[in-house]
This record gives sequence, structure tokens and C-alpha cells, in this order.
Amino acid sequence: MVYALLSALFWVGFDYTRKRLSADFSAPLMSVVFSALVLPCYMIYWFYADKTIPDSYYFFPATVSGLLAGIGSVCFIRALAVGKVAVMLPMLCLTPVISGIFAWFWLGESLSMIEVGAIAILVSASFILQGGRFTFLEQGSTYIFITAICWGCCIVFDKQALQASSIEFHIMYITFVVLAFNGLLFRPKLDLMKAMKFTRFWIGAAVCFSLAVTFQFVALLEVQPGILEALKRAIGIIGAGLIGVYIFREKLTPTQWTCVGVILITSVIFSI
Repeated sequence: MVYALLSALFWVGFDYTRKRLSADFSAPLMSVVFSALVLPCYMIYWFYADKTIPDSYYFFPATVSGLLAGIGSVCFIRALAVGKVAVMLPMLCLTPVISGIFAWFWLGESLSMIEVGAIAILVSASFILQGGRFTFLEQGSTYIFITAICWGCCIVFDKQALQASSIEFHIMYITFVVLAFNGLLFRPKLDLMKAMKFTRFWIGAAVCFSLAVTFQFVALLEVQPGILEALKRAIGIIGAGLIGVYIFREKLTPTQWTCVGVILITSVIFSI
């Protein structure tokens, strides 16, 4: 659980740096650049810490996970382009439910009633905190629903793949699949001189991204995917909200502040 919380916190840092970069760079470009920045580090990490290549059994769930992650990111970008952010983001609260159910079906990992209750509290509070709007009639809702399915399922395939591979190799392979998929699909062009003006944000984003993914895979070895996804979404939403309040001068209602408290308390109890 400690690694799950650390992963969620680094996802918050990644969301913050990505938000700062999004004003000057497109989402497809950022996705490709982030993967390109961390892939060499993952390769070096694998070469010195592991050097082993998993059996052929590994590559099916790992490749499916990478493709689902890539498809999810494509649909997410498309959803934000055609739909309203306030409506699109709350629908991602479906991912813990999808992860929990799919892990039970695919891996046979069930949840206790206490765990189901905790996930329900985290999902509900996160949904309200993000605006509490949920509709399939809004433009872009189909894309975000596909995103939730892809991201909810890919973490389950990650867990299956990690049963046959080291974390070091899996991180490297997944990053390569996502980079190849998004790079071939979007083929973004980078203005190097412009990008260098934001070097500290690119480095910060890459560090947060790499640590978030690493800790997530470490936690996934012991934690049911639905629980991990619920914690990641809940803490991420809180972080985004607090960053919005204290850095971007946005405002939260009393109800939203209450949800922040509920999520924090539930996460702390859950991690003990």
C-alpha cells in the first residue's frame, strides 16, 4: 500500500508538470516525448539490474497492456478535444470498478466486502469532487468511456505480465510499445528550441512519470488492481484539486472540500 500511495503522489507531480506544459505543447507530442525521455533510462535500469528476457508467455499480456494504454491515451486526447473537461474527467472514476471486476474475472482475484466498500467511497467522493456530472449524451463521452475500459483493463494485463517478467523489463517493454504506437499514430513534430525553454518541466515530468510507473508496478505485485486504481485516481484527483487551489487560484466548494477529507481519511485507513 505504501508503494501504491507513493505512485499516486508521483502521478500528481506528473499531472502538475504536464498541466504546465500543456499550454505550449499538444497532448500527443507530450505523450511521445515523455516516453522517449524515460525509455533510455529504463533500458539502462534493466541492463544493470536484471538483463533477463522473459518467456514467450509474457509478451501477449504485456503487448495487450501497452496497446490498451496507447488506445486509451488516444481516446482520452480525443475526448478532451471534442467534449467538456468537467464532464469527461469524472467518467474516469469508472476505471477502479472496471479494474476490480476484470481482475476478478481474468485473474481470479476477488475483493473483500471492506475493500469493495472502500473502493465505492473513493470512487463516489472522487466523482463528486470532479463535478459529479455523468452522462453518455455529452459529446466525447464515448471516447472517455473507451478510455476508462482500456485503462481499467491494461493494469490487469500488467499484473498478469509481471507474473512472468521482472519489473525492470516490463517497464522498458511497455514504454516501448506505447512510444511506438503513439509515435506512429500521431507523428508529432517537436520544436527543439521551444522545448528547451521548458527543460525543467520536461525533466520534472519525466522523473515523476518514471517513478509513478515504477512504484505502481511494485505495488501491483501485492495489491488487487481495482484497489490500486482507486487509490491512484482518488489521490490524483485530490492533488489536481489542491494544485488548482493553491497554484492556479481555483476554488473548491464546501462539498468538494468534504470529499477531499473523505478521500484522505479512507486512503490512510486503507493503507494501514
